[in-house]
Amino acid sequence: MAAERLRAKLLQNANLFPDPLGNNVIEGLVVGTVFKTRDELQKKKIHVQRFAGISGTKELGAQSVVLSGQYEDDGDKGDVIIYTGTGGQRNSYRNPGPQIEDQSFDHPMNQHLYKSFQNRRPIRVIRGSAANSKYAPVEGYRYDGMYTITEAYMDKGQSGYAVCKFKLERNPGQTPIPIRQ
Repeated sequence: MAAERLRAKLLQNANLFPDPLGNNVIEGLVVGTVFKTRDELQKKKIHVQRFAGISGTKELGAQSVVLSGQYEDDGDKGDVIIYTGTGGQRNSYRNPGPQIEDQSFDHPMNQHLYKSFQNRRPIRVIRGSAANSKYAPVEGYRYDGMYTITEAYMDKGQSGYAVCKFKLERNPGQTPIPIRQ
């Protein structure tokens, strides 16, 4: 898994947060804002990982996640998301293939999410148009607000392998999430 080694090396860059305290709130970013591409998300520091679905640092935790419909176990109920971690796919770098081995909380990106679970720092959620959800945008990628990870656990995935699961709950007082018609 050479791609996994490259990905881990790229993740050593700790300068991924828009502010040094890792606040995760970007002034002027409004729920429902649509971005055409992942490049645009990256340039505006909404989600700085161009291909990966999890963005963050080891020290502060996750900054953001993108729901893109590439993982069989994701569950999106709008205000509550069961997000499947990463690792264990045939090619988890750009176009994840089938799960071929267990995931682990030792994977750097899963560590980011677990750290956010521990410190309760809210993260940004972006939904992609390819996500299998009535909450997904028709086109591009949409910022859907701040969520807090309230549970982190291992579960048996649909493929039979162990996968990391993270329960994200939407923070109260935000604009409602648009529903795809």
